[in-house]
Amino acid sequence: MVYTRLQYKGRYIGAAGILFCLFFAWLLLPGYGCSGSKKQTQEEAVAWVNGEHLLRKDLNKEIHRINRSYSLQPSDAETRKFEEEVLYQMIRRKLLTQEAEKHRIQLTPEKIRKAVSEQKGEISQEDFEKMLEKAGITYPEWENRIIEDRMIELLISSVVNPKITIPEEELTAYHQAHQEEFHVEERVRVRQIVLSSKDEAKKVRERLTVGNEDFGLVAQEVSLSPDAEQGGEVGTFSRGEMPDEFDEVCFSLQIEEISSVVKSPYGYHIFRVEERFPAGMLSFKESREIIMNKIFQEKREQYFTNYQKELWNRAEIKILLGPGQ
Repeated sequence: MVYTRLQYKGRYIGAAGILFCLFFAWLLLPGYGCSGSKKQTQEEAVAWVNGEHLLRKDLNKEIHRINRSYSLQPSDAETRKFEEEVLYQMIRRKLLTQEAEKHRIQLTPEKIRKAVSEQKGEISQEDFEKMLEKAGITYPEWENRIIEDRMIELLISSVVNPKITIPEEELTAYHQAHQEEFHVEERVRVRQIVLSSKDEAKKVRERLTVGNEDFGLVAQEVSLSPDAEQGGEVGTFSRGEMPDEFDEVCFSLQIEEISSVVKSPYGYHIFRVEERFPAGMLSFKESREIIMNKIFQEKREQYFTNYQKELWNRAEIKILLGPGQ
C-alpha cells in the first residue's frame, strides 16, 4: 500500500496513489519497529511523532534496503535528500497508525489470517521466507506490516471515503469530454470448458454438438477451470487480451457455435461464443462504472493527501535529522 511516492534522481520509486498493491510495495514504506522502547535514548532517534520516536537504525536499514533493491549508488548530496524523503514517509505512516489506534481500529485474528494469506498467495512458506530474506525483512516484520496496512485501509474507509460525492452530471460530463477513452475494439463474450486430455475433451465436445447438452451445465460438471462454477463464463474480451490461440478461435466463431478442441499450456479447451460486440464507442451506460471508479480514486487520493496534511499540521513533530547525520 503506497500513500506517497519517494523520488530519487528525478524518478519515482514505487507505485503512486492509495490503492493497495502486492508484495514489494511495503519495501518503500518504512514503519515496523519504529516505536521503540523507553530504554532508547533521544540520541538514537531521528524524529519524534506525538511522543513516539523513529530510530536512526530503522531509517538506515530502510535506506540500505531501497538502495540494494534498486541498485542505487547515490552521491552524498543525493543520499541526504533521499533519506529526508524516507524519513518524512516514516512520519506520515506513523501518524496514520496512531490515528487508526485513536479510532480503535483493530483486526480480529480471522481478518489477520485472511490478509496475510491474500498477500502471500500460493507461495510456500519456505520460498516466501527466502524472498523476504533477500529483501532484508523477517516474516514477523512483514506480517506486522500487513496488519498496519489493513488498519490504515480501514481508517481511510471510515474517515476519507464518506467525504467523497460524485453527482451523476459529473459522470456524464466526463464521458462527453473523454470520448477517446471509451473506444473499444471488437469484443466477444465467451464460455469455456477445460479438460486435462484431448480424448476427454473430444468426448465432451460430442456431448455438446451431438447430444445438444447445455454448455453451462456441462462446464459445471467437468471443467477444470475456476470459472466452471459460473458455467464456464470467461467474460468479455478484445483481441490481444487473451493468448493468441484463444483469439484465433474465439473471433472466428459465430454466436453459440462450439469450437473444436484447442490445446494451450493450461489444458484442452472447448469454447462457445455467447455474444459479439463490434468495435466502436462504449455508451455512457456501459462506461458509467469505469468512470465512477476513476473519479472516485482521483478524489480519494486528493482527500487522502489533504487528510495527511491535516494530521501533520496538528501533530507534535520534532525532526532530529541534523546536517551530515
